[in-house]
Amino acid sequence: MTVTTATSRIILVVGGGISGMTAALEAAECGQQVLLVDKAPSLGGRTAQLYRYFPKMCHPSCGLEINLKRLRNNPRVRVMTMTEVVSVSGRRGDYQVKLKVKPRYVNENCTACGKCGEAVSSEIPDAFNYGLAKVKAAYLPHLMAYPQRFVIDASIVNTAEGEQAKAACPVGAVDLGMQEEMLELNVGAIVWATGWRPYDANKIQPYGYDRYPNVITSVEFERLADPRGPTGGQLLRPSDGKAAKNIAFI
Repeated sequence: MTVTTATSRIILVVGGGISGMTAALEAAECGQQVLLVDKAPSLGGRTAQLYRYFPKMCHPSCGLEINLKRLRNNPRVRVMTMTEVVSVSGRRGDYQVKLKVKPRYVNENCTACGKCGEAVSSEIPDAFNYGLAKVKAAYLPHLMAYPQRFVIDASIVNTAEGEQAKAACPVGAVDLGMQEEMLELNVGAIVWATGWRPYDANKIQPYGYDRYPNVITSVEFERLADPRGPTGGQLLRPSDGKAAKNIAFI
C-alpha cells in the first residue's frame, strides 16, 4: 500500500462562493493553512446576488455574515480576490499552481468611504446586478463585499477621471500603477468550488428573451426583487423602468 504525504500544508480553495468559503473555513478551523481565491472582486458568489433563498426564504446576508465573521477571525485563511487559476501541475499531495492576479487599482488602505466614486462620472455595466443597471467606474461591488474595498475599472485608468479618483481618496488608497501579476505556489491539496453560471437565455429562442423586455431570467428576477437592486425592489422592465404587468421569467 502506497501512502501519499503532502509536501505542503497549504490547501488551495478555488471559488469564493458559499461552498468555497465553507470549505476554506472548515479546513482552517482544523488547523490547516488555506488560500481562498476568487476571480470576482469580492466573496459571496451567486448566493450574495440572491434576494432570498429556499427553503427558509432567508436573506443571504444571514449565512454570509456568519462566514465573513469567521474569515475575519481566522488568521489561517488568506483571501485573494480578482485571482484566477492559470494552470495546475504535479501529483497528489504536491501541486504546482500558477495564479493570475488582476489589478484592483485600490490597495489595502481603502476604507470604502466612496470619495473615489463621487469623483467620477463614467459608468460601466453592473456585474452584481447581471448588467440590469450601471455602476460608477469606481465602485464597491456590493454592500457586503469582502474585502470591503472599492474597485477602479480599467476603463478610466490613465484618464483624467482616474486621476480625479486618485486625488479624491483621503487615505491614498487609489494606486493606478498596479499591474497584473503572475504567482506560482506549491499546495498539498486543491478544493475546486467554482460554482455555476446562468445559462445563456438567448439560446432558448421560443421564450424570446432577446426580443421581449418583460422576459427575464430567474437570477435577474432575484435582483429586481431586492430592495437594494437596480429597480429598488419594484418589478419594472429593466429596459425602460416602466411597470411590467406580465413578467415571464426563465
